[in-house]
Amino acid sequence: MHEYVPGLKTPGYGYAGSIPGPTIRSRVGQPCVVRAYNELDVELSTHLHGGHSPAHADGYPNFYVLPGRARDYYYPNTVPLLNGQPDFTESPSTMWFHDHAMDIAGPNVWYGLAGIYLVSDELEDDLVRSNVLPGVAYDIPLALQDRKFNPDGTLFYDLLNHNGQLGDVWLANGRVQPVLKVERRKYRLRLLNGCNARFLELRLSNGQPFTKLGKDSWLYPAAIEQQTILLSPGQRADVVVDFRDAGSEVYLENILYQVDGRKPAGSLAKPVHLEQAQKWLKFVVEGPVQRDSAAVVPGTLLRPHRVLDPAEAVATRVFEFQRRNGAWQINKQYFDPATAAATPTLGTVERWIFRNGTGTAGWWHPVHVHLSGQQIIRVNGAEPALADRFKSDVVILDGGGEAESLLHFRSFRGPFVFHCHTLEHEDMRMMLTMDPRVTATVSPQPIQAAFP
Repeated sequence: MHEYVPGLKTPGYGYAGSIPGPTIRSRVGQPCVVRAYNELDVELSTHLHGGHSPAHADGYPNFYVLPGRARDYYYPNTVPLLNGQPDFTESPSTMWFHDHAMDIAGPNVWYGLAGIYLVSDELEDDLVRSNVLPGVAYDIPLALQDRKFNPDGTLFYDLLNHNGQLGDVWLANGRVQPVLKVERRKYRLRLLNGCNARFLELRLSNGQPFTKLGKDSWLYPAAIEQQTILLSPGQRADVVVDFRDAGSEVYLENILYQVDGRKPAGSLAKPVHLEQAQKWLKFVVEGPVQRDSAAVVPGTLLRPHRVLDPAEAVATRVFEFQRRNGAWQINKQYFDPATAAATPTLGTVERWIFRNGTGTAGWWHPVHVHLSGQQIIRVNGAEPALADRFKSDVVILDGGGEAESLLHFRSFRGPFVFHCHTLEHEDMRMMLTMDPRVTATVSPQPIQAAFP
């Protein structure tokens, strides 16, 4: 039972009995084993989103933990090698974990199976020790989700809705529109769009900008300033907010209007509409100004970024996201867990082109590739915005859109998947398997054995 609203107990699913699950903090170079006991009556398969994990621990959709059974998930917390040495430009920072069981990831996540997973290394720790970044006491993970409730306080989930489940109640860390008391200093916020289908464009109600440290799992080469932040389902933003001169109350708001799982319907950014902005979280600012707050500002150097060269790509693959016969497809294929649609050669770079085949007025699809970060090089024929030029693990396909990414397959053989991260689209088969192996093939292949 979970109290989304204080005093009202709602049944749900929870990792370690918690909604969201407990935040896990780990370090690069220190392996972690998470033992998952399934005490529910549904199948589970946990995915560490943004993680660089072996296939048996990645949450492949039918690698189930059955009711009454358990599985150990091994997260090595290592970085890939480059010329025989660890490539610390690949060190992750802000990840999350959630259920990924075939056909039922949507309801499993809706009922509570999600949590945040944070990783640091010596470089990031040095940024904290030198007071460039806020320390752990001022480093707040925020899982943002929407939910819908029945009149009796139970969660409502429409099992017949495969377009994308939307809620009408706004949650932050499992509470309905909570209040967070903060000091007058800089805070680091790890923002997760944990919604099943809702896109978010986040702003601060007082109009001040965010200092953005990174996108998805990785820090940027240097901090940038953004007035608003667009997040698809599954995406994260690592930001710093300066509350020193912020007034006494500030709201974290969503200004993107959406009425169904198709796509956002418009912006509430115009002054005439701002009073309708969805208030997800209230900050109450207290106490004297803390002048020794973290030093980070836009332009502060963070983590070096190794740029992939398109000339490194040994293969180009095209994947078109489509709707057919009431279900979702990629390249006119439904998900088949026994067949790999792509088999990259280990150690190589490939160029993947994602196309939205639902028309310019059609659906949006946030495309997530497991195992490997994407370096997005083109979006709709143009260079991506600065905030999107570095590593990502989700890329947004708007109506009729196209994105081109470089992916480096450096460590683990498959199977892994890639899919639309609107969870109901994923459940309705908008997913394919990729299976890195020693020697690539052009045609689809049976998946490799993932267990020794």
